[in-house]
Amino acid sequence: MNPLRFLADECVSHDMIDHLRDVEPDMDILVVGEPGAPPKGTDDAEILLAAEALGRTVISGDRATMAKHLTTHYREGHHTSGLILLRCDFSVARYASEIRLIWFATTADEWVDRTDYIPY
Repeated sequence: MNPLRFLADECVSHDMIDHLRDVEPDMDILVVGEPGAPPKGTDDAEILLAAEALGRTVISGDRATMAKHLTTHYREGHHTSGLILLRCDFSVARYASEIRLIWFATTADEWVDRTDYIPY
């Protein structure tokens, strides 16, 4: 079983990332702008390509444009290791709880070409 590895885009709260890293230090979560991740300012299409190459599930709060780029990504024959889109107006703790549950309860194989919105 391969554990999920995440790539968070710039729309994801750094407070949530810090919380996840504190409560689950074994969780592999990379943020756009960090070493090994795409640089800040990278557009959604390039984030999807980078995540595909890195084998990482994307976490994004950018529901409108990310969904459009995802359609193009698939049309061009690409795949994903998953995409988690954050619904509006929930607390950092709620998002972190959902991501933590996903990380515990699923494997990377279950997220191939899967897109989900959280909270459920």
